[in-house]
Amino acid sequence: MVKHIVVWQMKENVSEEQKREMKRLLEALVSRIPRVLKIEVGIDSENETMSLYSEFTSKEALEAYQAHPSHRDVVTFVRKLVIARSVCDYTV
Repeated sequence: MVKHIVVWQMKENVSEEQKREMKRLLEALVSRIPRVLKIEVGIDSENETMSLYSEFTSKEALEAYQAHPSHRDVVTFVRKLVIARSVCDYTV
């Protein structure tokens, strides 16, 4: 199993509604992309960050998720809202 964690630093002008929409779009990917086992998204409005925790069946499943058109559409939306991103992937 591969775990994929992302933390985004949000732009100052991002509304709570936009954050909720980002969360909704990301969490919907679990039902749209094969071999995604779990997706959780957290909003930390105090620190203006959001995080994604996800699990995949394999490294290949993570790579397929990242290349999937549904994921790429969400990435386009997310890029408009963030100023920085950190990623950690590891196998368990």
